[in-house]
Amino acid sequence: MGITTIQRYVLWETLKVFLLCLSITVLMMVLGGGVMEGMKKGFPTNVIMGMLPYFVPEMLRYMIPGCMLFAVCTAFGRMSATNEITAIKSAGINPMELVWPVLVLAYFLSFFTFWMYEVCASWSRPNIHRVVAESLDDTVYSMLGTKKHFSMAGLEVSVKEVRDRKLIKPRIDMAATESRPALFLEAEEATLQTDPETGILRFSCSDGKIESDGDQSYEFADEYEINLDHLNSIELDQNSASPANLTSRMMPRQIEREQQIVREAEAELEIAIASDNFDHLDHVKHHLNAHKKRLLRLQAEVPRRWANGFGVFCFAMIGIPVSIWLRSADNVKTFFLCFLPILLLYYPLLVVGEQWAREGSFGTLPVGIADVALLLIGMFMMWRVNRN
Repeated sequence: MGITTIQRYVLWETLKVFLLCLSITVLMMVLGGGVMEGMKKGFPTNVIMGMLPYFVPEMLRYMIPGCMLFAVCTAFGRMSATNEITAIKSAGINPMELVWPVLVLAYFLSFFTFWMYEVCASWSRPNIHRVVAESLDDTVYSMLGTKKHFSMAGLEVSVKEVRDRKLIKPRIDMAATESRPALFLEAEEATLQTDPETGILRFSCSDGKIESDGDQSYEFADEYEINLDHLNSIELDQNSASPANLTSRMMPRQIEREQQIVREAEAELEIAIASDNFDHLDHVKHHLNAHKKRLLRLQAEVPRRWANGFGVFCFAMIGIPVSIWLRSADNVKTFFLCFLPILLLYYPLLVVGEQWAREGSFGTLPVGIADVALLLIGMFMMWRVNRN
């Protein structure tokens, strides 16, 4: 059997276990975790089922590294336990000849994992929002019926109870938009429905009180309607969205925008300090800190995705030498012996690195410290295995 044939065999065994493990775990997480989470939040069944396909990329980016680790532990652990690695060494073949094709697979899977973050931002989350928006009245009724509270896109609704699709004693709190000031409404009862032509959600309230910005308030006895057209828009407001919901192509423009806002806020802060206007000073400080925080998160987001994606390669670098060294056919035992130091070292370093990057400590470099730590350990273990 030639070295190329052995390489194909090892690669196929690893890939086969990886795909099987990934399929089972993603299916369990999507059907089990997704459905349970949707039911816990009070979403109706049709909305939960409509959202399930869009959960897949979200699950893949978390599951791929662990499944890759399990696959290499299974393939190399079994080969080592049956002395196939020893036989290959006896034939004068360097064990690294079997390792590098699997590492190449892990390398490309790292790029695929990074791409999943892009898919989540550009496809999964907008479509989840669309599914909810298309059945918004059913969603709101369902969540109010189970949790007595609903919040979405600047809207918060709480009720005493839901009776025959009537909201009893609703309290509606709406954040300000470009076309409307902030509103707060209390009523004895209300109904809601989606306009079939425009898709706009409409609240019809009776016997209540409404307050708006500027201390304006009045009571009403007859029916009062509120149209919530902004809830049904699936267009992403890039200027206020979380960096996790933006694609990499959106980041440079958003970073430039935030940098400009920070510069303007710093100049305004100097003026406020000089004028001794303490009320305005507090407002400017809050505005400046909020945009500085968002700027740092934007700058750290793409490196964070690359670091998380290349966790696949790092996991393989740890799993392969440990599996060969243990010589155990018990792949579950090998997997957990590999995963335990990863759990104790890699994930804490990942959290600390991301936190440092979002605080501006040492730029964006800290997001990679977890990967570097695993790579160094993996390279040392590979060297020891190859030497022995």
